[in-house]
Amino acid sequence: MTAILGISAFYHDSAAALVVDGKIVAAAQEERFTRKKYDEDFPVRSIRYCLEEAGLKPEDVDYIGFYDKPFLKFDRLIQTYLSYAPQGFRSFEKALPIWLNKKLHLTREMNAGLGHTYKKRFIFAQHHESHAASAFYPSPFEEAAILTLDGVGEWATASLGRGRGNRIEMLQQQHFPHSLGLLYSAFTYYCGFTVNSGEYKLMGLAPYGIPKYADLIRKHLIDLKDDGSFRMDMSYFNYCQGLTMTSDKFHRLFGGPPREADTLIEERHMDVAASIQKVTEEIILLTARHAHALTGMRKLCLAGGVALNCVANGRILREGPFEEIWIQPAAGDAGGALGVALFVWHQLLGKPRVAQRCDSQQGSLLGPEFPAGEIRRFLDSVNAVYECIDDETELVRRVAGEIARGGVIGWFQGRMEFGPRALGSRSIIGDARNSAMQKVVNVKVKFREGFRPFAPAVLREAASGYFDIDESVESPYMLLVAPVSKDRTVPLSSQQAQVSGIDKLQFVRSEIPAVTHVDYSARVQTVDPDRHGLYRKLICAFFQETGCPVILNTSFNLGWDPIVCTPREAYATFMASDIDVLCMGPFLITKRNQPTSLSVAGHSTESLYCPCGCGGALQRDEDRLISAGCGRVFAVTAGIPQLYWPHDSAGDPGDVTERVKAFYEETPFPNYNDHDSVRSLIEKSRKGLYARALDAAIPYNSSVLEVGCGTGQLANFLGISCRLVTGADLCLNSLRLANEFRCKHNLERVRFLQANLFRLPFQPEEFDVVLCNGVLHHTSDPRGGFRGLVPLVRPGGHIVISLCNSWGRTATGEVLEWFDEAGLEFVRAIPSLTWDASDLNNGDLFKPSGAGTALSRFSAQMKQIVTGDRERDVFMMVGRRPEK
Repeated sequence: MTAILGISAFYHDSAAALVVDGKIVAAAQEERFTRKKYDEDFPVRSIRYCLEEAGLKPEDVDYIGFYDKPFLKFDRLIQTYLSYAPQGFRSFEKALPIWLNKKLHLTREMNAGLGHTYKKRFIFAQHHESHAASAFYPSPFEEAAILTLDGVGEWATASLGRGRGNRIEMLQQQHFPHSLGLLYSAFTYYCGFTVNSGEYKLMGLAPYGIPKYADLIRKHLIDLKDDGSFRMDMSYFNYCQGLTMTSDKFHRLFGGPPREADTLIEERHMDVAASIQKVTEEIILLTARHAHALTGMRKLCLAGGVALNCVANGRILREGPFEEIWIQPAAGDAGGALGVALFVWHQLLGKPRVAQRCDSQQGSLLGPEFPAGEIRRFLDSVNAVYECIDDETELVRRVAGEIARGGVIGWFQGRMEFGPRALGSRSIIGDARNSAMQKVVNVKVKFREGFRPFAPAVLREAASGYFDIDESVESPYMLLVAPVSKDRTVPLSSQQAQVSGIDKLQFVRSEIPAVTHVDYSARVQTVDPDRHGLYRKLICAFFQETGCPVILNTSFNLGWDPIVCTPREAYATFMASDIDVLCMGPFLITKRNQPTSLSVAGHSTESLYCPCGCGGALQRDEDRLISAGCGRVFAVTAGIPQLYWPHDSAGDPGDVTERVKAFYEETPFPNYNDHDSVRSLIEKSRKGLYARALDAAIPYNSSVLEVGCGTGQLANFLGISCRLVTGADLCLNSLRLANEFRCKHNLERVRFLQANLFRLPFQPEEFDVVLCNGVLHHTSDPRGGFRGLVPLVRPGGHIVISLCNSWGRTATGEVLEWFDEAGLEFVRAIPSLTWDASDLNNGDLFKPSGAGTALSRFSAQMKQIVTGDRERDVFMMVGRRPEK
């Protein structure tokens, strides 16, 4: 047995792949385990998984291959700096430390990552050799032309070669800085997306624009030759010598500075996206034709990041000279790990290769899978409500019915996919016929830009009936875009055809509108019996129920996360979004059956009680609430119950309630922007340590009260996930803004009401978590206010308060006394009361941390004051009410 481990790391999307006696055993990206998107660190967890999958230890591996040659890359860095010096010093200064610490010491880094137990040979392939090997060796072709296109390897940015049997031969290359990948990334940056991850957004934006800048690109930016090679005018770019992709000269050419991230996308940006997409397709087509002429091959293999441009791939297939093409599913840097392992086996060791009819990548289902017993144990550990359906036929029938009724499904089955696409193991799926589904999944499930398209998954034998592709064409890896068949389209009226930009989305264009792009194309995944197992059975069941063999398929993740790997991540994504049903192994978890969802109907007014002391339940009577105890009437204005009732000391000279109320009525804070959406609220909240820590700590299906919610941004954020959230505040104007956002975005699990901290309209033990952030110090009796909140917490629940300096840091002993008086267990403080406790950045907010001694608390507080920590103005305390 010969085991070869391939590794890619330290640049973008690190990964590991294991090949044993020429068979691909396992492959996975590091991001799936660390949950850090595009993780570029050494893939310790991916390596561990691959070895465990094969039952091997590091010392059992015969060869370890790394996917490029770091010394050649460093040579490029030095020569580029010298060419632009002194301009490039800032860029060089930023890059140099990681080179000196890690990239020039890869053998040391790999030894450390393998626990210093591997004692055999390390092999370093060239970057584009690894890409070419990943493209050709798993392909179903005995011989083929090979084209690899990306940003840059060592020096090469594009390579052309051919493969025959077990050998690949590189024939021509284009070198840095002239790069199609970097050209496309420059426009990605200019349009406000993140380089090395936002290129697919640029491709998705292109159909909304007109390629009116294409001639400018051809005339000013590139000198394009007939063979697809080109030179770039580097005065328009800044990536060689600076920390940005484009220069001021570029910005003047295209009419303004780069778009700021998360600002409005204008038609100009859509036109720019359409223009670079058109030019990119032209370059790729010229390059493909040249590859055909040079090699004489009838088939083509593709890899490198640019090979993920599925629109261009579709044009190669339809308009190019090749009979068939095969694209590596993990075409980017991650695929280099697989490529180098296969390169060692076939090219260096000379082992034979037999092309397989369906390729040898096994549907790219090369990651971890989880048995039913492990899934069940997890679901039980989080008290999930679920059904177990062991009969696969019944399982897919039930799920198909949910899809047909408009449900969004989280689908978690079998081995995880290797590469950036969800291929039917870690997928979110829906009804492609549903015209609202594209918007629902983008806005309410993925929390991302509304223009983003989705892929159709279609039974392979039915694909040519829905899309303009030949019956013999396979697209199992979702890497080809094809036009929707004419007889499936819905023509636009002349008036509709005049609409431009994002407004194009409002019109139905085909029988499967949720997966039809505005240019009548679709990124097709063909689903066959050889690769897709239960996923295919599901589509067959949907076909049987509806007569349609097409469903919507997208990756199972929220917009900022990697694709889910484990049952825990799948469940968290399900509960944190508007996915209706999670099908995980044989288990069905339905959102409407979860405790929080069952409680939504009674979450508006039915569970409120009279705040004036009689204890009577409040009963709804049109636009008012009536106390069953004393008969008092409370108005409901704009959907907000007005339950403010003065406390006993209200009106006393020392009471500040009315002054605080008047101030915030006039100045609601924080405010919403005109273009705020659920997505922007989530992004804003996730940037704040407090909101992010609360979201991570508060379990799903919890009932949460936020006292002093202001404009409700935290309450709305927490209520996006499957929790019941109540926001209470003194100020009606603030609450109006909170409730307007809630209603606009249909956040059913959130409610807002006007109430007095000292007269809250709730029963004891009603909430799992009570939050009072920056409110108590605005009252005349902080201690009394705290005392009134504690009974609302259920046994085992938590209370979180934050106070300004005068009531926090300088009086910590007193606040701890509050906890003792209330019978609360102290959990933790932020800033910590001891020197060694973790803070919000790396600690679980509800994980107990000692209160320390009086001396340690004093020392910790002095440290915060002296160091000027960002939290010095407030002091947070977390307590837990003991179980009965």
